[in-house]
Order: sequence, then structure tokens, then C-alpha cells
Amino acid sequence: MTNLSIISEVIADTIAEEIIRGVQPPGVRLAQDAIASRFQCSHVPVREALQRLVQMELATSEPRKGVRVVALASSDHVEIQEMRLALEPLALRRAVIQVQGKTLREIEDYRLLCDDAKDAISWERANRAFHMAILRPCGRHRLLKQIEELQRLSANRFHTKWQQKWAQSSDRDHANIVRAMRAGDADAACAVLERHLKRA
Repeated sequence: MTNLSIISEVIADTIAEEIIRGVQPPGVRLAQDAIASRFQCSHVPVREALQRLVQMELATSEPRKGVRVVALASSDHVEIQEMRLALEPLALRRAVIQVQGKTLREIEDYRLLCDDAKDAISWERANRAFHMAILRPCGRHRLLKQIEELQRLSANRFHTKWQQKWAQSSDRDHANIVRAMRAGDADAACAVLERHLKRA
């Protein structure tokens, strides 16, 4: 990976998290000059970073309007949830078969990070990490990439609608998913995950 690619990835990841948390509000223009000045770099990695944000569906690009933060409607969130309900159990079912002891310990660490989070931002980040960790053993890279993008969009909704109502708690669904994975019970793990996603 070249230095420009590394800079581009840092810019994209930083702005992606800002979009998810609502720091960059829907519809705002992501100006190349301002971003290049902020990160003290040329326009080349900025253009690449903006393209990545569009690919993540966190931004849109239109002629003469430039790149803007995506504005999601209620119907978009319904579709995102439906897609997660279709794809995540598919990945989890295979992950339960493939998962190994070391990975289960890592998944448990992510679960505890969620339960121990002291604020909504830390919890949401840990929650996203947990949900990807339980699915990653499936080994289906295209599937995981699609799910990761959907989870980012779901995270944006959390920060928009639920962040103020967040309260620290232990997530029983997370614990039950890990328990089912340890037991090799894909049916139970998927049933809990589906119920969990419908609550979102």
C-alpha cells in the first residue's frame, strides 16, 4: 500500500466515523479544499477518500453538486434492516461451523467491551466490532464487505435516533449468541441474531 493510499484510508475512515456519529450532517458538502487543508495533504488522496465514502454509501456524488453526506429516508432504513436480516444469519450460520477457540475468546472480548462501555459512542463502536467478529469466521469476504457497509448505515441511524436514550447495560442477546456459538448450535445463534436485529 502506497503512502497516498494510507493517507486516503485515514481520511475516509475519519470522515466515515464523523458521518456515522452525525458530526458531518446529512446533505453537507464534503469540499476537497477544506479536507486537503485539514489533513495537510494534496487533493489526490482526498479524491480517493471521497470515492471510498461514496462506495460505502455514506456519501453521494452528483455533477456540479460535488460529494455530499448521504441523507437516508425511513424507507432506506427499512431496506437496510431487511438486508441485514437476510445476510447476517447467512454469514453467522457458516461462522458457527468454522469458528475456533481463539476466535471465540476474541468475540467474548468484544462482547465485554460492549457491556463495559461508558458512553454511547464507545458502545456503538464496540457493538459494530462485536457484530463483525461473530460473522468474520464465515470467510466470505464479499458477503462480509456488504454486511460491514450495512452496519455502518445502521450505526448512523443509532446516532441519529437512539444515542440520547442510550444507557449502559449487559446485552443478553450478545451473551446468548456467544453461548450458542460455543455449543456449535447455528440454529439457536441465528434465532437470537434475527430477534436482536429486529429490535434495532
